[in-house]
Formats: sequence, C-alpha cells, structure tokens
Amino acid sequence: MPCLKSFRLPLLTALSIACVSTTAFAAQAAPAAKPAAIFWIGDLDVNHDGRITRQEAAAAPAIARDFDAIDTNRDGVITMSEVKAWWRAQIIRTAQQSVQLRMAAFDRADANHDGKLSLQEAKNAGMTVVVANFNAFDVNHDGFIDREEMQRGAAALAQRALNARAQRMQELFNKADTNHDGKLNPAEFKAAFPRFAPAFSFFDENHDGFVEIGEFALPPGY
Repeated sequence: MPCLKSFRLPLLTALSIACVSTTAFAAQAAPAAKPAAIFWIGDLDVNHDGRITRQEAAAAPAIARDFDAIDTNRDGVITMSEVKAWWRAQIIRTAQQSVQLRMAAFDRADANHDGKLSLQEAKNAGMTVVVANFNAFDVNHDGFIDREEMQRGAAALAQRALNARAQRMQELFNKADTNHDGKLNPAEFKAAFPRFAPAFSFFDENHDGFVEIGEFALPPGY
C-alpha cells in the first residue's frame, strides 16, 4: 500500500495537552491549543524521586482514577515510561475513533449503496479530507473508493499522527541538546522546557543525571 504522501490536511492532534483533564478526547482532527495553565502529571511527583505514588496521585482525581491502568507493572508507583505508554494508548484510541468516524461517513456518503464512493458523492457529503486526497485513497485508480481503500486510507492518516508525534519529540530534543552530545543535562533541559524542569528526575529514569531520547516525551499536543 502506498504511504499516502499526498495527504495535505493537518494530522490528528485532537488530544488535550492537559493530561490529567477529565475532558473526553476528541475524535476529529483539530489544532491543539495550549491552555493558559497546564496541570501536568509530573507535578504530582512532589518529592522529586522520579516516581508518583498512589498517595501523590490522590491530588489529581483523574490520575487517581486511572492509576492502576497507568501502573502497568503493578508496583504501586507510576514512572515516566508508564506515562509515555499511557499517552500513546490515548493517541491510538483517538486515531481508532477517527477511523470509525470516517467509515461511518463513507456509509452515509454512499448514496447509491453500491459499496464504493465517487468523487462527487464525497463532495456532496462534505468529506473534505477525502475530496482533497481522493487519488491517494483510490489505490487502484478506478475512479472510486471502496470500503477497503477507505479503511486503509483512514488508518494511514491515523498512523501519521503517531509518526508526527515521534518526529516532533525528536525535533524538540535535538533543539534542546545544545552541546550535541545526545543527552540533555539539567541546564539544557531547564532552558528548553522550563515548565517541566521541576520534574527532571521524573524524566531521568535511570538517575544518571541526564535525559536521553528514550526517556523523553512531552504531553500530547506539544
């Protein structure tokens, strides 16, 4: 299957960057907006030991509620690795919801119920993403998009959200790494990410005094 490089619409970014918010994750693509104040999960590590206990998590009802889901190894504390996995699961869930929505839109747009979508049907249904990228969805170039092509195309758009996030994190890391040694010392980290500087030890899981790319990630939306 082609990599769908011709897609031009913004990637799926409809995730709240306030990661302890109880707001439901949006299933439609929308620009991520940064609120004036962000309550970040790393703030819960009040003793800066790099771990969040159940007692510390009690300060945030949403995290306390999801504590067991985040603490995948069941050791009674939340680490940065577990938070990163949690964020990824949220992004994947949002992407899956987007695929489901696109398939539902396909069924509504298929006015003659022949199991395929013409460009005109897509236009009539207001499917702007599909219209803008019709040729990319239409893999066999027969002038129609069938259900399999629609599902593959929608899934490819969803995957791009994950790829874009990984690239974004790498770019932020590289920019912060001013001495180009492949790791961030406390000064570099604080200069680049002052909001997250108090939680340096939460990122530095191996406690070697540096944050490496494998330890690094910011909340979805950054």
